[in-house]
Amino acid sequence: MAITATALIVSDDTDFAQTMKVLLQRWGMVVELAAEAVYLPAGGVDVVLLDIRRQDNNGLALLATIRTRMADAEIILVNRPDNIQLSMAGMQAGADDEIISPFDTATLKNKISSALQCRKKRRGKRSLLKRFEDAMTAITFAQAGEFDTAVDLLNESEEKSSSRKDRKQTEAAP
Repeated sequence: MAITATALIVSDDTDFAQTMKVLLQRWGMVVELAAEAVYLPAGGVDVVLLDIRRQDNNGLALLATIRTRMADAEIILVNRPDNIQLSMAGMQAGADDEIISPFDTATLKNKISSALQCRKKRRGKRSLLKRFEDAMTAITFAQAGEFDTAVDLLNESEEKSSSRKDRKQTEAAP
């Protein structure tokens, strides 16, 4: 089964990063590599594998940078079994999950699949802020005299919300 997503592997261990890249590409993922925060892409990443096996508190600083630049990405820490303090600090700092090295590929695939499911659920919910942003965008078009565009934007926003409600009701029906 292919996993369609974009992954970022952040590791100073080039052999590990290359091995993970080949594996994830075999699963159908688009993969980018980064050794440090300077090379992080601005967005468009679904899952981040952050290797903290050889890190100390620098790993936490890198985690904070990733969380800031890629707020929607699911971050999975790759850690050693004897590095419990850093694991706990990483989870408190915003990591979504952890995998302990050495690990088998089935465990990694399950972790990535779970992370993508969590991301999908989180992205499917329209926040009050997003609805407010849509309304403000429509108001801006209306003030500029683009009434049809404003109405279209509001209708599109309402259709998205209605289709989600319909799906939820259908799923909940016995």
